[in-house]
Amino acid sequence: MPILEQGYQHWRGELHGHAWRWAAITRQGLRAQAGNRWLRWILFGAFVPAIVLVGFLVVWGLFEQKSSVLAPFLFLFQGLPEELRAGPRGFRVTFWTLAFNTFLSVELYFSMLLVLLAGPELISQDLRFNAIPLYFSRPVRRTDYFLGKFGVVATFLSGVIFVPVVLAYVLGVAFSLDPLVIRDTWRIFLGALAYGAIVVLSAGTLILAVSSLSRNSRYVGAMWVGIWIVSATAAGQLEQVVRRPWCPLVSYSGNLDRIREGLLDTPAAYERLKTLFRAGQDQLRQSARPSLFGRGRRKGPDGMAPPVPRPPEPPGARGPGGTAPDGEKAELPWPWSLAVLAGLGVLSAGILSVRIRSLDRLR
Repeated sequence: MPILEQGYQHWRGELHGHAWRWAAITRQGLRAQAGNRWLRWILFGAFVPAIVLVGFLVVWGLFEQKSSVLAPFLFLFQGLPEELRAGPRGFRVTFWTLAFNTFLSVELYFSMLLVLLAGPELISQDLRFNAIPLYFSRPVRRTDYFLGKFGVVATFLSGVIFVPVVLAYVLGVAFSLDPLVIRDTWRIFLGALAYGAIVVLSAGTLILAVSSLSRNSRYVGAMWVGIWIVSATAAGQLEQVVRRPWCPLVSYSGNLDRIREGLLDTPAAYERLKTLFRAGQDQLRQSARPSLFGRGRRKGPDGMAPPVPRPPEPPGARGPGGTAPDGEKAELPWPWSLAVLAGLGVLSAGILSVRIRSLDRLR
């Protein structure tokens, strides 16, 4: 088509440095995902566990202070061991660890769903419509293109992991009114942040690598489901049949679970919790046992002793890979899972480098 009129068109805008070229790609990707209704529902659901975590830490801070605010709800604490009710600050690290571990384990499912909804189209759509040469016709490097696409996934995952963790920790410290709470819990906070960074880096690079392998985003989504769900199923079957320590390493989400429990030292927290509840059970049994001189428990008006209160049961504990802390089978340490994810990251970077370099030649 001939150009009938060509003249100077003044551009009005704000210039940014070359270091922020990737941000334009990220903003465009976020705008494209803003119309996804399912994505908005998943984001809404992901904040429900965050509200529960914040509420638990606030209630725990009031429980440590024995605040009168909890007076109408004291019946909820009657089943707890006496040692816990007398000195809850001594178990602060245990319950904070379990609270953050439970929250992050739930958020992992929402994170996988967010990646499934937002990730497959990031590169596959550019391949389908041959849009990558248009990117590289601008002053955009391959690194900028990769960081821009990665920023879309990182923004969603950071919103459901980092933001709730920071908010819950700040409110938990504020309601504790104890200057020693930071000294006791800073390792939990850093462990949660480190785990969030691992999830963002691993899931972000992996979904981009998978997205670059096909022009059909549906195939990319199917491959991500295979990485997430099929690998977990395969690991469970291998544990039943092969029964080797390396079997849990086959599961992608299982590796993330093991890393989380290793960073937060969750098995040790479960052991302390089980010891606490076992001590409470022993105390109740001892109080219900008749004395040496035949003086048993106080009898009621009908001459019969009241029923023995049922001792509290220790919560079910899970160690790395889904086994009990006193596990019956040997497992590899959690750094092995970190090594597996690091290997996947290197493989993903290699795939992206080869795919984007080959498409860069189309300019």
